[in-house]
Amino acid sequence: MVGIYLEPTGQAPARQHAVLLCNPFGQEGIRAHRLYRVMSDRLAAAGYHVLRFDYYGSGDSAGADEAWDFHGSVDDARAALMELLRRSHAPVWSAVGLRLGATIALDLARRAPLPPQLLMLIEPVLDGRAYLSSLAASSFEALNRGYGARWPMSARLRQTLLPEPDTEALGFFLSPQARAQIEAIEPACLDAVPAETLRLLTPDLIPTQRQLDQAHLPAGRLQLDDTESRIDWATDSAAATAIVPMHWIRDLIDHLAPADHA
Repeated sequence: MVGIYLEPTGQAPARQHAVLLCNPFGQEGIRAHRLYRVMSDRLAAAGYHVLRFDYYGSGDSAGADEAWDFHGSVDDARAALMELLRRSHAPVWSAVGLRLGATIALDLARRAPLPPQLLMLIEPVLDGRAYLSSLAASSFEALNRGYGARWPMSARLRQTLLPEPDTEALGFFLSPQARAQIEAIEPACLDAVPAETLRLLTPDLIPTQRQLDQAHLPAGRLQLDDTESRIDWATDSAAATAIVPMHWIRDLIDHLAPADHA
C-alpha cells in the first residue's frame, strides 16, 4: 500500500495524537482527493500526526480494481493505523472518513488495538443497497451526459456501453464479493462502536435520524449535525475541482482539541 505520513508542522505544539484518513471508494475517492490533502495539511499544521493512504486495489497502491473489497479495505485501514501509531508513538488516535471511508472507519474502530478518541463520519454509507443503486444511477447519468442526443436515440450504443450494474460503479469494477459486503451495510453498523466521541455529519438530517431511529440505536450514541454543504461526489461537478468545505476541517480540529486539553 502507498501512504503519506505527515509529522506535526508549523507553530502549533506537537500533540500526542494521531489521525487516520480513510478514503471513499472509486470515483468518490478520486474526487475527494483535494479535500483529503488539504485536511491532512491543516491537521499537521495544528500539531497532529496524520496518515492518508490508498487501499490495496485502489489509487497508487498495488492491485487491480478486481482486488478491492470492503472487508479487505478495513484490514488495510488497520495496517495503516498500526504504521501510523508506530511512526508517531502517539498514545491516542482518531479517524476521519467520507462516504464509504466513514463506514470503513467504523469497522476499523472495532478491530483496532485501542479505541479511537474521535470518529468523524462525513456523509457515511449507512444503507449499502441504496448506495449501490445510487452509483448505478450515476453511471447511467454520466453516460447520458457524455453522449448527448446519441444516447436516448441509439439502443445499440446503450447496449454496447452501458455498464453491467452488478459489476461496475462509475468505471470501477465491483466483484460479487465486494457487492455482497456493501449490501450488508445497515444503520446498525453504528451500534457498539468503541469510540469516545462518534460525530456524524450529513446533508440529510431528518432522513438520517429516521434511519437511526429504525435501527433502535441507544439514545445519545452519537453527535448528529448538518454538513452545511450538499456535494454529489459521484458526478463530474466534483471532478478536478478544489472542492474543500473548510468548515468540515475546522469542525474536525475543534472536536479533536478538547480531548487533547482534557
